[in-house]
Amino acid sequence: MFKNIVDIIYPRRCPVCEEIVNEKGHLICKTCIKKLSFVKEPYCIKCGKEIISEDSAYCDECNSDREFEAGRGLCNYTDEMRHIILKIKYDNKREYIEGFAKLMAIRYEKFIKVSNIDCIMPVPLHSSRKRMRGFNQSDILAKNLSKYLDIPVLHDCLCRVKKTIDQKGLSRTERLHNLDNAFIVRDLPSNIKNILIVDDVYTTGTTIEKCAKVLKDSGANKIYFLTICTGSIS
Repeated sequence: MFKNIVDIIYPRRCPVCEEIVNEKGHLICKTCIKKLSFVKEPYCIKCGKEIISEDSAYCDECNSDREFEAGRGLCNYTDEMRHIILKIKYDNKREYIEGFAKLMAIRYEKFIKVSNIDCIMPVPLHSSRKRMRGFNQSDILAKNLSKYLDIPVLHDCLCRVKKTIDQKGLSRTERLHNLDNAFIVRDLPSNIKNILIVDDVYTTGTTIEKCAKVLKDSGANKIYFLTICTGSIS
């Protein structure tokens, strides 16, 4: 009843067209869902990025060893998706996240089930950036995925202790070293072995790699990930 009242007072707006969603039970307009560039086959079996060749199982970046087991993205990181992500992060449109979380849970339910996930962990923000923004979009994504997948969230175990510059515009080498010693793990429960990391965007995978490394060093077994977007804008 409370949710229905809230929906009446603050009706849901579609993250694509930003108009009120009229279809009951939907968080994104039916017509707007068709406009989204969902990741399609062939894609890298490791990170989930679309690849051109059907003869290759991996993208160029995943031909070498990875710290994570596997991951998937929902949408390609197009100009339209970049605009939506920026609205979420800098215009406080955090309510847009749930629509994508629901689609992620539906599409990757089997991927999650076979991975035997023990918990979900959001990629953390540095405390100063979180204070400035007021929220961490990955926290909200984790909470919504938890609701749809019925998997618990551990919020304060994976921590960001180094304030880094924005990864955008950095070379691959610069990205890798920009995140050196950026993450630590505090009190990982001994029963947590298979972890699902969630974030808004996956590009080169450096952030996921660094998080996976410290988690495995702390006793985790296998690290998987899901993101709203994957790839890069050409």
